Amino acid sequence: MRRFILIVLLLSSVGFYLANLKLKSFGYSGVFDLISTYNSNSNLANAVEPEILHLKLSESDFEFIKSKRKIALDRGLQINEGNNYVKCNVIVNSDSSKGEMRLKGHMTDHLEGEKWSFRIKTKKEIMGMYRFSLQHPGTRNYIYEWVYHQLLKNEDVIYLNYDFVNLKLNDKDLGIYALEEHFGQHVLERNNRPKGAIIRWNPNLYWEWRIDEFQNVYLDEDYSSYSSSYAEPYDKGTVTKDKELLENYQMAAYQLEQFRTGTLKTSDVFDVERMAKFLAIIDLVGGHYSLDWSDVKFYYNSYTKKVEPVGYESFSIRKSEKIAGQQVRDNYSNLQLNFHKQLFADPIFFAAYISNLERIADEAYLKNFIDKIQPEFNKKLGIMAKEWPYRKFNFDGYFENIRLIRNNLDLPKPFHAFTQSNNKDSIVLSLAPVSDFPIEIIGLKKKNKINYLKPAVFLPAKARHTVIKYFDITFFGNYKKAKNLILIAKIPGSTNIFEVEVAKYPSYKLNNENLNSVNKQPMLIIDTAIMVANNHKVFLKFKDSNLNQKTIIPKNYELVIKPGQSLTISDSLIVYGKMKSHGFSELGVNIQTQNKGIIQLFGELQATNTQFTGQKLIESKQAKIDLYQSQFYDISNFFIDDYQSIININTCQSGNVNILFKLSETESNFKNCDFNNGKNTVNSNGAIVNFINCRINNYSNFSTLNYSAQCYMWNTSISYSDTIIKLCNTSTFNSYGCNLSHFDIGFLIQKNSDKLMGKSEYIIYKTETSQFKLLEKNT
Repeated sequence: MRRFILIVLLLSSVGFYLANLKLKSFGYSGVFDLISTYNSNSNLANAVEPEILHLKLSESDFEFIKSKRKIALDRGLQINEGNNYVKCNVIVNSDSSKGEMRLKGHMTDHLEGEKWSFRIKTKKEIMGMYRFSLQHPGTRNYIYEWVYHQLLKNEDVIYLNYDFVNLKLNDKDLGIYALEEHFGQHVLERNNRPKGAIIRWNPNLYWEWRIDEFQNVYLDEDYSSYSSSYAEPYDKGTVTKDKELLENYQMAAYQLEQFRTGTLKTSDVFDVERMAKFLAIIDLVGGHYSLDWSDVKFYYNSYTKKVEPVGYESFSIRKSEKIAGQQVRDNYSNLQLNFHKQLFADPIFFAAYISNLERIADEAYLKNFIDKIQPEFNKKLGIMAKEWPYRKFNFDGYFENIRLIRNNLDLPKPFHAFTQSNNKDSIVLSLAPVSDFPIEIIGLKKKNKINYLKPAVFLPAKARHTVIKYFDITFFGNYKKAKNLILIAKIPGSTNIFEVEVAKYPSYKLNNENLNSVNKQPMLIIDTAIMVANNHKVFLKFKDSNLNQKTIIPKNYELVIKPGQSLTISDSLIVYGKMKSHGFSELGVNIQTQNKGIIQLFGELQATNTQFTGQKLIESKQAKIDLYQSQFYDISNFFIDDYQSIININTCQSGNVNILFKLSETESNFKNCDFNNGKNTVNSNGAIVNFINCRINNYSNFSTLNYSAQCYMWNTSISYSDTIIKLCNTSTFNSYGCNLSHFDIGFLIQKNSDKLMGKSEYIIYKTETSQFKLLEKNT
C-alpha cells in the first residue's frame, strides 16, 4: 500500500511539474495562477451582461454568404469583388434597422470555424453607428485592441468605437463577438472633428499581388507598391454626392500626393503632434504591422488644414524591439518609395515624435492610464470571460515595451569623434554617426564650459548596409592646448543628453592636398591590342585580342567589344568608365582571364550574349553590373567578387564555377538563371540578394550569409547540395513558392557567432522541402 501511495505521489508531482511548464507557455505562472485567473474572470463575467445584437437574413442570402466563404477558403484569400452585400435586419434591444451585410477581412482567419467576420451597413443609427464590423475577438487579440483605442482616445487621436457584444445570426447564438466601428461621419462626430473624408492609399493591386502569392505565383511587380497607388475615400458613394466632402477629399489627396513626390514635407502636410502621438502609441503597444502603407488611414481636418492619422487594427500587443522612428534608409535617395521613411525624414516631425514617445513610454503615464480605464476595462473583460474565462490578461507587455523603448533610445554611443585640424581660432572635428537615429550636436565642452552651437548641427542616421561616413564640424575658439574635449548631443526632441569624448588621436582622413592626389583621375593606359576613337570610345583591334599589360579605361571612356570578338586578359583591365560587350545569339562575345588577368570594375559593365571563363573574372567596387543571356563556366576561383555595387543578372547560365558570387554590402538581383556545379553559389556579407525564377543545382553549399545579410527567393529551386544556407550574425533567408531538396543539412545556424544584436533566422513559405537529411543544425 505504501509503495502504491508513493507511486501516486510521484506521478502527481511529475504531472504537476509538466502542467506548470505547459501553462507557462500560455502566460500563466503555474496551475494556481490558472485557477486564480479563472475565478477572477468568472466573477467579472457574473457582474455584467453584454448587449445582444441580432442579425436576420433570408435563407437564400445566407447560402450566398456561404458560397462566398467557400470561394475565399479555396483561394486562400478573400477579395470582395463586385457587390457582395445581402439584405438584413439589425436589432439591438428596442432599436432596429434595415441594412446590408457581407463577409469581411482579407485573410481566411476571418472565416474559420463558425465565427465568421461580417461588415454591416444600416439605414438607421445602431449603437451610435451606421457602419461597423463583427468578428471573433481573437482576430484583434481580444481586449488588447480595446486598450489600444482607449490610448488613442486619451491622446485625442482619432479612435474607433470598439466593443464586445453577444451576436445572434437568425436562430443561432454565435457567442461573444468584437464590434469594430467602420469609417464614416459618425467616427468624426464622436472624435469632435469637423465633417470630412476618411481616406487611404488604394490597396487593390497590392491584394491582387497577394492572390498570386497564395496561388504560388511570386512576381516582383511594381504595380503592387506604395509608389503605384493613389489616395481614395471611404464610402465613395456618400463622398461623391456631397460637395463639401468631395472638396475635403480632393484637398487631402492633393496634399498626400505633394508629400509623396517630395514637394511638401511631413510638417507641411500632417498634424505633427497627433501623428507623433499616434506613432508613439504604436510603439507602446508594439503595433508596427499596422504601419504598412496599405493599412494606414487618414483624415483631412478642414479647420487645421492638416492630415491626421486614424487609428485602426493595432496588431497588439507585441514586443517593440524596434520603434517606428527607426526608419533607417539603406541609402539617401528614393525616399518617396517608402511612406514611413519619408515621414520621419522631416526633422521637425522627428523631434515631435521622440518628445511624445518619451512622454508616453513612461511607467507613471501608463499607471495613470490604467487607473483611468480600470472600471470600464473590468466590464469588457467580464463580457469576454463569459466565453473565455481562462484567458489571462495583464499589462506586463506594455511595461516591457517601455523598458525596450527606453533601452533603444539610450544609445551606448551615437557617433565617433576625431580631431581633423586644430588652428589658433578654431577646431575642426570629424564625426561618424553609428546609430539608427539622427543626432543633434548641441555644443563642445572644455573644462566644464560649453561652447554652444547656434544653430545646432544635425548628423543623419547611419544608413544600413553602408560603411560609416564622416562629417566635419567647426567650433570657433582657441582649442590648441585643450584636453579631454567632450561633445554634447542628443536625439532630436529627446531630454536625454549624450557626452561623447573626442578621440585623443587625430582623424585618419588625409589633408586636402594628399586627398586630391589620391583621387586624381587616372589616365588612359592601353594595350597594343586596343585602338581609340575620337569620341572617347575604345575598341579591340582584332577579332581575337590579348591584353598582356595593365590597361586602364578612365571614367569618361567606354570600352566596346563587338559581336564575334574574343578577349583574353593576362593582366589587369581596370575600368572606371564603361565596358560594353553585346553579342548576338548566333554571334557571341568570349572573355577569358589567364595568369594574373582580372577585370577590376569601378564603373559600369553591360554584357549580352557573352561567355566568361578563366580563373578570377571580376573584382568590382561601387560599380553597376548588368548581364543578360550570358554564360560563365570553367572558372577555377570566383566569377564576381564585389563591394557595394548594384548587380542585375537575367537569363544567364553557369557551369563548373568554384565560387559564383562573393558579395559585400551589395544589392543583387538574379532572374531566370540556371547555376550548376560548383562549391559556393553566394557568399554574402551584409548584402541583399534576390533570386526570382532561378534553378541552382549541385553546389556544395548554396550560400553563406553573414553580418546581417538578407536572401530572398521566389519560385526558385535548389537541389543536390550539402547545405542550403549557413546563417551567421543576424542574417535572414526567406523563400516563397520554392523547391528545396536533396540536402544533408538544410540550414546551418551558427548561434555562437552571433555578435550583433538579434539572431539569424529563416522563413520557408509555401516551399517544398523534400528529402532533407536534417532540416536545421545549430553550432
